[in-house]
Amino acid sequence: MEAVGTLLLTMFFTSHSQGVMLLGLWITNIFMWKISGSHFNPAVTFAYLFRRDESKMDWKMVLSYIVAQCLGAFVGALLCNFYTFDLPPLEFEGSFFMRCLCQELLCTFMYVFFFMTNTDEKLLFSEEPAINCFILASSYVGARTMFYGNADTATKYYGAVMNPAIAIGIQMSTLLNNGFSAWNSIYLYPIIPFGASFIAVLFYELIYKKTRQILDHEVNSDGEGVHDDNMGEHD
Repeated sequence: MEAVGTLLLTMFFTSHSQGVMLLGLWITNIFMWKISGSHFNPAVTFAYLFRRDESKMDWKMVLSYIVAQCLGAFVGALLCNFYTFDLPPLEFEGSFFMRCLCQELLCTFMYVFFFMTNTDEKLLFSEEPAINCFILASSYVGARTMFYGNADTATKYYGAVMNPAIAIGIQMSTLLNNGFSAWNSIYLYPIIPFGASFIAVLFYELIYKKTRQILDHEVNSDGEGVHDDNMGEHD
């Protein structure tokens, strides 16, 4: 399911359309949510290696997911390249290395963080899986738009990728068309999302969850106080 889902996501991604990515990822999430968790992204799966709850995954399962995702993305990119014969290489525009670096960091951080909060059983927005799947798909597209990492259809730049599997798939596929020049940005797109994912895990576990526990404790303390006061008045 992770291989097939990442294959489809890669094809949606190469369309350069935010709408196609949103609707495609939403539908794919719905069908595969109960089977694999609908990661379709090594950066998301990498975060599950460090989670400290019932969703934590062991390193063997994480490695299996990542391998399946990369294979799926490669096949998806090959299919797109076969149909178009002109799949653009994955590269950043001109000399804007720092801009692309910040986009990958910020976009991936936001997406992984939202993914983790929305897969926490205590924080589910809705009991309807379709709604939660739409939130996940929207967080991916929204993060790209928020930091101006969306696709530039005029110049065929992909924008922020936020997915090492898609990055590797496109770069391996376009190697057939462009030679080793397709690997000019191989040090950026397949690597940076892992760092952003680790930062997102630290923020989620050490800041977000701790803050939520403090707030829940304060709410419970206030509730106990009110209950005791009412009991006293009754007596």
